[in-house]
Amino acid sequence: LCDFKNKTNSHIILVTHSRKGDSEEKPTGKMDVKGSGAITDLTDNLFIIWRNKARERALQRVYAGEQINDKDQQLLAAPASVLMLEKQRNGEGWEGGVPLFLDEQSHQFLQTEDASPYNYIANMPKSEYDEAWRQENVTEY
Repeated sequence: LCDFKNKTNSHIILVTHSRKGDSEEKPTGKMDVKGSGAITDLTDNLFIIWRNKARERALQRVYAGEQINDKDQQLLAAPASVLMLEKQRNGEGWEGGVPLFLDEQSHQFLQTEDASPYNYIANMPKSEYDEAWRQENVTEY
């Protein structure tokens, strides 16, 4: 893959899985990539997406109308996922994580919990899209 990438000036995305850890409560790192160590050695950019399953369980308790405790409150304040850049070979060198919050209606990950999703079909933010359609009475047709 590296030879192909170098010869064709391409960018290749290879999806792998992490080794099973002690718990799903904390994100994995580049040393946890399942498979040969060459995968992380040869890659130019290594991204890890971590899903906060503990937060999802706390949300399920809220939706079910169950009583939540202080730990659940902390989980609900945390992001739904984190996109982590663990390795950057040719860029600015920044490595770190970006918190992501899932907007269930649009199926988009947003940078803050109260951010508005973007409507790619209408090429505008959802708030503007809804207003434009309301003014044109599109739903009446």
